[in-house]
Amino acid sequence: MLWEQEDTGSIPVTPTYYIIHSMNDIPFYTVEYWQDNWDALLERVEGGETLGVENTETGERAVMVPADDELVRLYTEHNEAQ
Repeated sequence: MLWEQEDTGSIPVTPTYYIIHSMNDIPFYTVEYWQDNWDALLERVEGGETLGVENTETGERAVMVPADDELVRLYTEHNEAQ
């Protein structure tokens, strides 16, 4: 479901499915480029961009997405350790 209910109303949540299936719009850079330009690329992500990293040897890809309050809450407000 794309919506999560909270006391104040519904808040849209971007599912991973959307990110994976819209990867054609995400600029990808090699692991080496990320290593050489870490600060600049991370600053872009912190500024709201979604950027990709690709291992050219294996073809594996990953994305760096900006973390908003909702995303942080999803990973911090739970009681799985209890």
